[in-house]
Amino acid sequence: MRKLYAWLAVALVAGLWAAPAAAQDSQVERLKAEVARLRSDIDNIKGVKGGGEGEDPVLKTSLKKSVFAWSTEDGKFSLTMATRIQFRVTYSDERGQDVDSDDGAAQRALSTNGRDFWNFKVARAETWFIGNIFEKEYKYYVELAWAAGGDNIVQEAFFTWAKWAEFNINAGQTKTPYSWQFLVSSGRQQFVERSGVSAVFDQFYAKGLWFSGTIGKDTPWIKYWAGVFNGVLRGNNDFRNADRAIRTDTFSTQVDADLMPVVRVETHPLGEVARDHTDMRSRDESKKVLFSVGVGFAWFASRFTNAAIRTTSNSPGSGRSNTGHDTMNLTLDGHFRFFGLSVNIEYHYRKTDFHNFGPLEGNQVANNRNAPGDLTDTGFLFEAGFMIIPKTFDVAVRMGLVDGDEFWLGGSSNRPNGIIPDSSEIGLCVGYYLAGHNIKILADFTYTSYQLVTNAGTVQSLSTIGAPPPTRSASSIRNDTSDYLNVWQFRIQFAWTF
Repeated sequence: MRKLYAWLAVALVAGLWAAPAAAQDSQVERLKAEVARLRSDIDNIKGVKGGGEGEDPVLKTSLKKSVFAWSTEDGKFSLTMATRIQFRVTYSDERGQDVDSDDGAAQRALSTNGRDFWNFKVARAETWFIGNIFEKEYKYYVELAWAAGGDNIVQEAFFTWAKWAEFNINAGQTKTPYSWQFLVSSGRQQFVERSGVSAVFDQFYAKGLWFSGTIGKDTPWIKYWAGVFNGVLRGNNDFRNADRAIRTDTFSTQVDADLMPVVRVETHPLGEVARDHTDMRSRDESKKVLFSVGVGFAWFASRFTNAAIRTTSNSPGSGRSNTGHDTMNLTLDGHFRFFGLSVNIEYHYRKTDFHNFGPLEGNQVANNRNAPGDLTDTGFLFEAGFMIIPKTFDVAVRMGLVDGDEFWLGGSSNRPNGIIPDSSEIGLCVGYYLAGHNIKILADFTYTSYQLVTNAGTVQSLSTIGAPPPTRSASSIRNDTSDYLNVWQFRIQFAWTF
């Protein structure tokens, strides 16, 4: 019996001694597990290693072209985000000059000292998101223009299925793939702002479905865009597209199955010319000659209402206008890069035919010079720059010409009426790039001279002054001469992208 009691006592003492040790071992294991979990979280944040089976993919953060980028390790999801700000000061001096008389006093009496101003403004504040979702071939692009506000805040938003480089399918809203200078980002222009020629002939933003692709990787022999877009009439005196604001499924006299087919084709036989108005290459890289040629075509037909061009009426029931236009737009452009030299040339041709429908069909087309039957407008743009210090300092010059067609109106015996005035633009710009296009200062001086037309309710606003030009004087029409409006502008712009 004494032996049994002794064994029980030994077992009890051993158990009491082992219990703390077991508890301590359990606590140590829990601490080890917690440390392992924290290390795993840190590794995931850093993107050091991927997750295990069934776990979420690892997210990596990096700087991509000086902007922030995120992606999963497998590349199936990615996001690049950047914001561009352009802060600008503009001095504008508007002068009207009447040239119908040799009498200086009469000339001064008829001339104008127009809308002169100094102005600071945030010209652009834009944020864009680029990447892919689920697979690398499912790409997206979204650009928000904060300064626009309202329905116009969505500047671009489209999705691309890019299974093959040679053939992509795109849907959404984008810059209409037509003219070169408008397609070049505002952050990669050589001057503070695009030219007056671009302002007259570009096709703005549009929503639609289009195909695109590149044939030839290192040497893009063919780059193409072809699609169908909404044709939203820019104005009853401006027969171009302006489809940017959010549109509803509601009938209107300006959105009435008015679709706009667009095609653009480029060739880059010696290597791709970047969509940039400068030669932003190093001196060694720029020793390689590059050039490209492009052609764009847009066909836009829609109804419009402008009594100065056509007698107006609306069809019963739908209210659809009984007057319409059929506008063919053609552009040809060429681009050259060598040793810091950049040359960009554009030519624009536009033909607008007017039509009457319904009860107005056949009436007042061109009989007795009552209304124009068609209009032909042309434009030419030349810009050249040289990067004196590679990626740091450049100078550039610009020359732009617009030839707007004039027409008879109301049985007049001459052709003083027009939708756009003839104009010539010359400019000089210097650019200082602190971090390429990401931080830069541009200063330009431009002079634009407009040969005015009679304002009969048809004249478009001018991009330089943001308003219709003054009316041409009666005496200048009588003497078969013309009035001029001259606009001098000096602009400095500081831009940063991050």
